[in-house]
Amino acid sequence: MTAVPRSAKPIYRVDLFPPRSLSRRAARNIVLMLATLTTCIGLVFWSVGAWPVIGFLGVDVVLLSLAFYFSFRSARQEERIELSTGNLRVTRISVRGDRQEFDFQPYWLRVVLERGEDDQCALFLRTHGEKFEIAGFLGADEKADLADKLDDVLRHTRCNPADIAARAR
Repeated sequence: MTAVPRSAKPIYRVDLFPPRSLSRRAARNIVLMLATLTTCIGLVFWSVGAWPVIGFLGVDVVLLSLAFYFSFRSARQEERIELSTGNLRVTRISVRGDRQEFDFQPYWLRVVLERGEDDQCALFLRTHGEKFEIAGFLGADEKADLADKLDDVLRHTRCNPADIAARAR
């Protein structure tokens, strides 16, 4: 496949990030409130003479802080889907910042949403007998919406390539 220049303006672009319902500020406030509460409880145990309990109370705060750290670290991953005139490019950016790019010819590309048990589903781009999973970190509803939008855009580009070429200029 011919290389598509990065300067080519995409017809369709979507940036995907893992959903997070809690902000960093709210997570910090939760950890601080828990630390304050465990400090107060620890002081009560210390005044009674049960000072070894204080260490175990601190473990809860440390474990919660680590859980938030790893949760926000995993939120740094990203997927970018860009459809240009003759190319669909999927760019994956990992948690560590590693970038992978995958190019597909949009004419042969099909969007497949496979539903499994317990409202689980997987979204694939299928071409020439092979499939490539996208948006693995999204929920079932978000994957279904993305599949519908991507399928509509791909169908429109296959049916009306002149309109797409005119819009891209």
